[in-house]
Amino acid sequence: MKTTLRLLCIAAVAVSAAACGSNGYVDLDYFGRFVQHNTPAAVAPLEDVIDLYVDYSTCVSEAKSSEFYRATHPAIVDCSPNYYSIKGNSITLETSDRQQVYALLNTVREVNNADIKAAVHQIVTSNHQAVLITDGEYYLRGSVHDNLTNPYLAEDFRTWMRDGHDIYIYSEPYIESGRWEKYRYYMIFTDDDIDDNLNAKFVRSAPETEDVLVLHMSTHAPTVSFDRKYPVINEAIKASIIEHDATPGVDFIDNSEGFSWSDIQNYLTSGNINDDFILRGITVNRLDADCYKIESVVPVVYQCYDEFQVFADSAAVEGSLPTIEGQLREVRDIFEIDARSFTDNGELVLKIHKNFDGMDLANDHMNLLKVDFVIDEAKDNFSNNDDLNRGFQWTSISSASNHALNTSLYQSIRQVLSQPAMNPAKRKEVIYTVYIAMPAFN
Repeated sequence: MKTTLRLLCIAAVAVSAAACGSNGYVDLDYFGRFVQHNTPAAVAPLEDVIDLYVDYSTCVSEAKSSEFYRATHPAIVDCSPNYYSIKGNSITLETSDRQQVYALLNTVREVNNADIKAAVHQIVTSNHQAVLITDGEYYLRGSVHDNLTNPYLAEDFRTWMRDGHDIYIYSEPYIESGRWEKYRYYMIFTDDDIDDNLNAKFVRSAPETEDVLVLHMSTHAPTVSFDRKYPVINEAIKASIIEHDATPGVDFIDNSEGFSWSDIQNYLTSGNINDDFILRGITVNRLDADCYKIESVVPVVYQCYDEFQVFADSAAVEGSLPTIEGQLREVRDIFEIDARSFTDNGELVLKIHKNFDGMDLANDHMNLLKVDFVIDEAKDNFSNNDDLNRGFQWTSISSASNHALNTSLYQSIRQVLSQPAMNPAKRKEVIYTVYIAMPAFN
């Protein structure tokens, strides 16, 4: 995932040709290279190919009367997808011509017992964005029973999500053969890091309706939005943003007047959150469709002055760009997130920690701190959420199964989300990162 980076300077910090020394100067060019060179590599991108898989069972053969189904065609066709038909256990590439794709979407003839499991596995191993249209019913070969509780898609869902990608599932209710209440699923395999990705295109065409439920499956951190273009800096510390081109994606916020730690504590410990914050106006975008609900976020703070100094000195020699060896030193009880603000509206309000004593910042040089806003607690927002999961289980149409409840898709999702290793809090997913330059504590 992309990490948003900011540099906030709450000190007598100015832009200088120097790298970053005891005089408190930070050179934006060196800093930008430092951040870029030591930021973890992004997940390998998906190839610029779109695949469409269509289940030829009754759910799609009867979809011609569906307004939602018809409305999604322009977005799908405009992607010029490779069209794969799923007819029983045969998965066939029919065409890559967009006009033929349109025609095929409107002329599906029923072939039952689609091998959905094989189709999803093919999607996950292809490294392409893809959409699968299906009713989710899966029959094992030679069996008259549908897999009522078999989490048959769990492992492939898990693999896709572990690779840092996203799955959006749209659940459209419909009546099959004039009798059975079922759901038609549009499973979109994509990545939110892709600009104007497949899901974004799909959303622009799909009509807004309360009948269609949406689930977003992802293990990474949600996006954030700002009250303004940037986070809001407390006016008491008189910081200002310096526009520059040296480090794209890294904003340098400078306080030219300078404040000691004692001043900062005096200004920012009144007990009123409207006065005490260091920065705010960063809102975590928490959506009803998210598979995990973020309950709390903590700032994890690292001292990186020494590492930056070594990097800057080495970078001054042409062609020498050292990689930071080992981990940055974590410093504790420096900042905290205002819990009430986050609970009430998802806003990340950074303030001085209630146990702050400054000893970790008592140096003979300035402090350059990396602050990661890390997910500390997240809970499964699907398994026990009937408002959402009701659209992912249905009454079996099979008399051999005594028309029992089919929970195979529900269980496929639930088994992924309930696994501790998949939880974004367990994975220490970072929502947002800011770099803060501050004076030594005295």
